[in-house]
Amino acid sequence: MTEPENGIPPELVIDPAAAGDQAMCQPDALLDVAGAMSRDLLPRLESAGHAVPDLSLTAVGDWDVARGYAETMQRARMATVDTMELVTELVRRVVDDLVGTADTARDGDQRAGEAARRTRSSG
Repeated sequence: MTEPENGIPPELVIDPAAAGDQAMCQPDALLDVAGAMSRDLLPRLESAGHAVPDLSLTAVGDWDVARGYAETMQRARMATVDTMELVTELVRRVVDDLVGTADTARDGDQRAGEAARRTRSSG
């Protein structure tokens, strides 16, 4: 088996010079990627925000400089958690788009096949 180029299996690489005006979609490949992202990536992203350590203000005592650092750390933690939630939502959208594209391609193939059968049977 040939090694993937840039992580893309050779059978999915399209040579633009040879593609002409054709477009190709492999719904199963899209669904495989969506499944892998849902199974492997999303759970890790969902839990990553909860793994960011928190520092309570009472842990640093009454020293004003330490309290300032603790408050900065809390704001940074909240920003990190918010960012992880945004990234998780964006990955969910990518998964939904992959599934939607695969469904659209399958639907288009089915309609094209039905039209071809009708054309052959009427001709």
